[in-house]
Amino acid sequence: MPPQLRALTAPNRGAAPTEPPPPPPLDARHFLFPLVEALSGRRPPRQLSETFTPTALTTVTKAVSRTRTRLGRYRLCHVSPEAAELAGTLHLPTKVRAFAARVERRGSRWHCTEFHLLP
Repeated sequence: MPPQLRALTAPNRGAAPTEPPPPPPLDARHFLFPLVEALSGRRPPRQLSETFTPTALTTVTKAVSRTRTRLGRYRLCHVSPEAAELAGTLHLPTKVRAFAARVERRGSRWHCTEFHLLP
């Protein structure tokens, strides 16, 4: 039996507009890997200004140690659809330090609004 052709239908122009696609989910590595590079002196902290608020960036700038820093384990907790909290450890050559951060959605992007490095 030969293949049958069928007519293509035009999209319905009278339909209600669809909702915009949801923003991308939070990828914690998007914040943490550049953060570790800035803390260890391999990246200028000002490069974080696109994703870190001035308050959080000031804390990062004060914590730059110029020593080898590695990211340890971290946890991500979505507090609401618009906010999440990160907590984890940073391994320095002589000690391990804990950090906590708050990330909020602003428009279609995520921004780190709070960053705390514990002693």
